[in-house]
Amino acid sequence: MNYCKRAITILVAVIVLLGTSDVSSQWVFVARKALGKIERMTQPRTGDAPGYDVATVVIEGIADKVYDTALKTIEAAPKFHITRKDPRERIIDFSDGAHSVGLKVSQVNDNVVHLLVAGVVMPDQDSTTSLVLSAVMRVCKEVGANCSIVE
Repeated sequence: MNYCKRAITILVAVIVLLGTSDVSSQWVFVARKALGKIERMTQPRTGDAPGYDVATVVIEGIADKVYDTALKTIEAAPKFHITRKDPRERIIDFSDGAHSVGLKVSQVNDNVVHLLVAGVVMPDQDSTTSLVLSAVMRVCKEVGANCSIVE
């Protein structure tokens, strides 16, 4: 009887482990297909309501290195000034004087990073789409990632 319980326990453990490795491998497959694909979402301002521009991309790398690269890239651009940076959360808020943009870097797994850039479009401003997309493309280029915009 004890042998039967032990065999069933081992069998259940093997099935659970095989099931989770399959889910993990599916996630890796999906992440590989999404690497470098810049997704974006925009909502234009309407009346007095602000709009937004958002771009996101998944790239290979280490979040701290991508954050440091993004920070150096923004600091090196004369038209930008950083309004807030939080290395612990890997957030950078910056502006070109007319528009405000936020950038966040997150570690997805050991070697995959999620980069999110968002801008607010106030009623008296033009769209921030080009600023948001150029920030994503610049970071991709600096870290050596091959990124393209998904239409």
